[in-house]
Amino acid sequence: MMIFRLARFLGCLLFTLPPLVAQAQQLEEVVVTAQKRSESLQDVAISIAVVGGAELAALNKTQIADLSRLVPGFTFAESTSDAGRNILIRGIGTNSFSRSVDLSVGTVVDNVASGSLSGSVLDFSDVERVEVLRGPQGMLFGKNASAGLLNITTYNPTPELATGFRTAYGSDNLVNLFGYVSGPLVEDTLLGRISMYRNSSDPIIENEYPGGDDFNDRDEWGGRGKLRWLVTEELDAQLAYTHVKRDHTCCVAALRQVAAGSVVDREGGAVGPKNDTVLDNDTSVGDTKVDIYSLEVNYSLGDFLLTSISAYTNENVYGAARADTYTRTALPLNDSFEKYDQYTQELRLTSPAEGTITYVAGLYYFYKKSDRTFYRYIDLQGIDLAPAGALSIFDAGKTDNESTAAFGQATWNITDRSRLSLGARYNFDELGHKQTVEALPGTAPEAPPGSIDEKDNDQAGSWRVMVEQDIAEDAMVYASYAKGYKGPGSNSLPSGPSSGNVFVDPEIPSSYEVGIKSQWFDNRLRVNGAAYYSTFKDFQASAQVAGAFPPIFFLTNAGELETQGVELEVNAQVAENFEIQGSLAYTDAIFSDWPDAPCYARQTEAQGCVNGTQDLSGARMPNSPKWSTYLAGTYYIPVPSMPFDGFASLNVFYRDEVQFDTANNPLLVGDPYNTFDLYTGIAARDGGYRIQFYVQNLFDQFHVATIGGQETVGVEAAHILPYTYKRRFGVSVQMDW
Repeated sequence: MMIFRLARFLGCLLFTLPPLVAQAQQLEEVVVTAQKRSESLQDVAISIAVVGGAELAALNKTQIADLSRLVPGFTFAESTSDAGRNILIRGIGTNSFSRSVDLSVGTVVDNVASGSLSGSVLDFSDVERVEVLRGPQGMLFGKNASAGLLNITTYNPTPELATGFRTAYGSDNLVNLFGYVSGPLVEDTLLGRISMYRNSSDPIIENEYPGGDDFNDRDEWGGRGKLRWLVTEELDAQLAYTHVKRDHTCCVAALRQVAAGSVVDREGGAVGPKNDTVLDNDTSVGDTKVDIYSLEVNYSLGDFLLTSISAYTNENVYGAARADTYTRTALPLNDSFEKYDQYTQELRLTSPAEGTITYVAGLYYFYKKSDRTFYRYIDLQGIDLAPAGALSIFDAGKTDNESTAAFGQATWNITDRSRLSLGARYNFDELGHKQTVEALPGTAPEAPPGSIDEKDNDQAGSWRVMVEQDIAEDAMVYASYAKGYKGPGSNSLPSGPSSGNVFVDPEIPSSYEVGIKSQWFDNRLRVNGAAYYSTFKDFQASAQVAGAFPPIFFLTNAGELETQGVELEVNAQVAENFEIQGSLAYTDAIFSDWPDAPCYARQTEAQGCVNGTQDLSGARMPNSPKWSTYLAGTYYIPVPSMPFDGFASLNVFYRDEVQFDTANNPLLVGDPYNTFDLYTGIAARDGGYRIQFYVQNLFDQFHVATIGGQETVGVEAAHILPYTYKRRFGVSVQMDW
């Protein structure tokens, strides 16, 4: 019932706050670059959630997964490797671990689009702000983002010398370290900034096997360097380099429910809905290395701005999924090696911000290639399929994707109070896919070998129209329609050429949205809201053949999806020393038309499985809770005799139940939960330091990150746990000069 209490509380705020905020200080303006120019959040006719770098630092949030607890309607889906993780907005994301599929939710870091989520595995310590843009965003941001966009801006070099550090220590030996130096290298000409971080923690899954390794730790480090050259008053250039390195024992699931009499039932460890231990004699590990280079050049042509952004990304991702949660060594070798390279070039012209017609227009080039090898060795005796023998498979695949596009968006300021905007993009995509599957010597039974070498191409347009009307001095309503596009993808899953069609059709979203951006009581109360309805034709998703051994995954077009909902965000400076913020998202995301969907494991004909397929029309989308809310209140306690104030902050998050399985397996549903996080400490009035103690998940409510299963060995359900699945304590110190 927490969701209804929070919803009712948010509603009450709109009626009870006015007499309170009338005497409070103003809220700070929020600046975004959602339309490729710096604008106030309140002037942009898009549903956007913004989390500032100062808020991330204060809450000790250091990674993308943390956003799911700060932005309702934003979901981060965990996986067994960095390459398989997934971001969802409004219930929609890239429901596939095929790396040759574009992301439905795009990620852009400092104006550089990432074609893979592992390229966005960055620390948030040096982030200035994160903008979560909802709905299709392909008109202005690199590759087409059919469901939404994560627009991340990191700090730039400063003209004055600035240094600082942050450190935190928490439960399970969680350690976060961060430091930076910024300032002039050559006066008035060359500026620089360098930052470094290190995050680590002990494993959170205990292994009860004698001498066995515990699982799911955190060990990563990285840094970013920027050089800005102020060539002339009209010309400047900024060179940036980012390095990310992550090594971890990842990502093992604890047994939740097993099939009676199966091998895992006989030999596995603890089982239960709140289990956080395993019994395993093997070790799964993951290793991710990312290097990103970019050069941004800006040249002023009078009041116009010409921008060139060139970037290269290199990723190396290794995953050894060997742990099988029981004592037989069924997977002595299950290794994946992948090298990913990406090149992008953007050329953009931005008109002056004032004028009857303003616009942004440009050209974009994108190229990515992926080279992956997959080795799988399955001990048949270890999974009760034979008294002896093994299944040994080598899978090698190469994919490439080249895309060119022209894009633009123009706004006609019809009157001082009315505006009309039109945006469009036209894409040319070319794909190539090579894959070879071989059964290695000694394999029993023989695995079907095969190879493919095929190409595909597509071209299509996408567009958006927006109408805005000011209804008060600081209030605007808007309506928009967008037809998006996500290009075709290839089936690079490790099941081989026989696992489905080589290419899948493009994914086409259509989205309607109405909203309001408003500030009241001299900018002491901010209320933004949106309602939307979207359909996705030929949604690209991964599926699994029920009962197949070895497991067969394939890429498919999942008919049509439908998502509709409401988003509400409220910020208020209730009193001089008391501020609150609340947000709520209602998301109804379903497969509206998918009559031939694959069955889930052990689904019977009585449960709807006929000849290996089921009708999922009307069924829930995976990883999309209907309700999610976030409420935070901070009270500052003045200490007149000291240069600092005390503070106390309470943050409440609620998430509804979640179906984690594309095939809607009823065993793979996560329960609803709510968590309370408490922060208290002191903060300098000049912003120079902050010292705090915090408790996350104050009331110790158990919750999961995801739930999956493995039918072959009898794992009906197993869950991966987040760090905050139980109560966590910590202390943090931040200093800036």
